[in-house]
Amino acid sequence: MRMYFKLHNLEDYPEFLPLARDTLLSLLAEGVSWERKRADSIMSLKSCSPASIQAFIKKQDEQVAVQWEQYISRRKLGGMRELFQTRDESHDWIKQRAPLKLVDGAWVGHIHRVSTPYGKRHVTRDAWQVLSEEYGDGNLEMHHVHLYSQLLREAGISLPQPDSADFIHPRHGMVNNLAWKAAVSQLLISLFPHDFLPEILGYNMHFELLTLETMMAAKELEELGISGYYFFLHISIDNSHSGHTAMAMNSVAKFLAHVELTEGAGVAERAWRRVQAGYCLSSALSCPEFVSPTTSSNEWNNGLAEVFKAKAQAAGNIHCPSLIKLDGQTLGQWLIPENFSSIQSQERFVAALARTKPWVRPGDSANSRLIRELSWGGKMFGSFTSAEVDLVRRWIDNLCNPSPQAYLRLFDDLPPLPPPTRGDIRIHYPLFVPGSLEGLDFIHAADYDLKISNPDARTILPKLLPFWFTHQCVLEGLVTVPSRTANQTISAVIRVLKAYNGFTSVDAGVAGMDEARRIAKVGLIEIGLHMVKHAGLPQPISLQQVLDLWPCEFSVALLHLSMRPIKNRSLLLGLASAFSALHGAVLRSKLLPLMDQEYLRSIIWTERLAFKLCAEDEKLTEQRYDEYQRGQELGTKAVAGLCRAIKLIK
Repeated sequence: MRMYFKLHNLEDYPEFLPLARDTLLSLLAEGVSWERKRADSIMSLKSCSPASIQAFIKKQDEQVAVQWEQYISRRKLGGMRELFQTRDESHDWIKQRAPLKLVDGAWVGHIHRVSTPYGKRHVTRDAWQVLSEEYGDGNLEMHHVHLYSQLLREAGISLPQPDSADFIHPRHGMVNNLAWKAAVSQLLISLFPHDFLPEILGYNMHFELLTLETMMAAKELEELGISGYYFFLHISIDNSHSGHTAMAMNSVAKFLAHVELTEGAGVAERAWRRVQAGYCLSSALSCPEFVSPTTSSNEWNNGLAEVFKAKAQAAGNIHCPSLIKLDGQTLGQWLIPENFSSIQSQERFVAALARTKPWVRPGDSANSRLIRELSWGGKMFGSFTSAEVDLVRRWIDNLCNPSPQAYLRLFDDLPPLPPPTRGDIRIHYPLFVPGSLEGLDFIHAADYDLKISNPDARTILPKLLPFWFTHQCVLEGLVTVPSRTANQTISAVIRVLKAYNGFTSVDAGVAGMDEARRIAKVGLIEIGLHMVKHAGLPQPISLQQVLDLWPCEFSVALLHLSMRPIKNRSLLLGLASAFSALHGAVLRSKLLPLMDQEYLRSIIWTERLAFKLCAEDEKLTEQRYDEYQRGQELGTKAVAGLCRAIKLIK
């Protein structure tokens, strides 16, 4: 449960990222291991052609249809409801699923960012469309988390906000461990969108399948006089013809075709296995038995034994002051060198230590007494180095989970995760780097007064392009956590991001596969690429290359600011509002190819309406409005010089 809270508030826990990645790898390994036991799992599908994937998904739909017919037959013969019998039972059923339903959409929450390589944006764009539709396409009344919150209120269930520390408190009685595990999996799967895109797409393909439970819930809630609309919505929107299931299959097919074209059939086959792994995780999470902890070996067992062996040899027979007892023996007795020399004794020690509560709480190093003893104030402080304490911590946190190495052994080409405070913000996501970049110090001091003689496209664009390809990042972080998007302000932001990403507006419905099939998909990134081509400049393939070709400290600062959307929410909204002036300047200039004028005009119209609503909402709180205005002032200062220079182009 603590992981659920930290994933909702990641910017406050950047040190959590390595454990988050390890946990994701463990879950993927666990899902693959679980699904391999089933003869009809996706692991049995060797071909990754669009036709074979479609046939497999059709078979899953047919199985659910048969199960539904059997259920209806039982009910017609007088059978009782099968999910719950009474209103009180239905209320508890609704509450137990709240941790999962209140993160609806999180599995694609971090996808399709400005740092996504441009060659993959046609794939991630389709996945982002799923996210947008989960969020009601910017219409709060259609937002899935908002709808489930209404269902909770109808059932008389009052819960704190899902991102609050209080939400995970046991007093609320949410004890369905599988719901918590599935919710954490959703929050984790998209957290590293550049590193785990195949797994995200596979997870998406299974999660969007229609389930028997969804159909049963819709029917049985209505029978008890409770709205089943949340579930009816998922029955209709998750269809395999034009809905989310079809979109998910299409995304996988596009991705595999792209990999085969750019990297070859062998790499595409490996990518398909990773897609299968993501699918397996979602599939396993639909099985009640999957919540049981596994007994897979922990990758840090040997390292832990080596550390304690070294301590035993160094200490000799010196008495250990710790009171910890393992299987009836003190730690000092275990660590007598002659008793600890064999592999068997070390394995027994590690196993005994793992069973010793409260000294070791599997999966929870923060509340394990052993870590407190090894830390400042503990009786063993100083006997272990910081690196050794970290190893003990990671060993505890990965108890009862398959080792991350179990998944890495399947794919030896998985990219390493950079340390949470080091890396390249142009490539890596998420990344938290403390310092002046987050404090806006140099932004205040920067000189934005561009002095360009005889301005034309080739002299202006090197100044404009790094900003153009980066600036929508200020809004992207605001939509990653579903519960924080279920309000009017962030719904307006979703409408803006839809326009920025080149989506058409659908006022009272969902676009589904119609949008995915649309040929012309032009957003801010595509307009930027068209301006580059129009001016005869080198064509970049990623944001990293943009900022290599045309370095810009301000663009890098925006990327860092966007990593902390909770802290910087109002500031980011103010910046985005000010940046819209630059869109107008470009629209009126000769920089823009004629074919893109209508697209940019539509973007400007959408953002003007949305930012007006955002400003009105920010005014309701003095502190927030002060930050919003500060963002507007900084943003206006940043783009004013560019706007003046663009106007001078002849």
